[in-house]
Amino acid sequence: MSDALKAFNRYINETYTGQELMKKHSLDEEGIWKIRGEDPNADMHGSHYQPDLGTVEGKLRDVIMYAVALPSFWSWGGGGNFESLGKKLPRIDSKTVEVRNSLLEEEQRLIKKLETIRTQLKGYK
Repeated sequence: MSDALKAFNRYINETYTGQELMKKHSLDEEGIWKIRGEDPNADMHGSHYQPDLGTVEGKLRDVIMYAVALPSFWSWGGGGNFESLGKKLPRIDSKTVEVRNSLLEEEQRLIKKLETIRTQLKGYK
């Protein structure tokens, strides 16, 4: 058995983070995955940090096989973790920014209107 396959099996079968990941996701799940390395500070003292090891797209099985061989994925034995970012990343361009900003302005206008209505309703309780 190759070292990569041993590390893969160890991660999904023996580590807490791997077992929790398997409860929520299938190895055949396609998607976009954020990979974080293991916090090198295993005790409760000092600052904690999980290095960003990249964002990739593919089947979770392949992503794990790739990640377990990355420097900083393992520090003290528990391994890093994976965050599903869905199936597709949002496309941002000048039009989407314009529409979003317009919607945010409308949201603020409606919030102010709702606050005014609630203030007026207090007089009818």
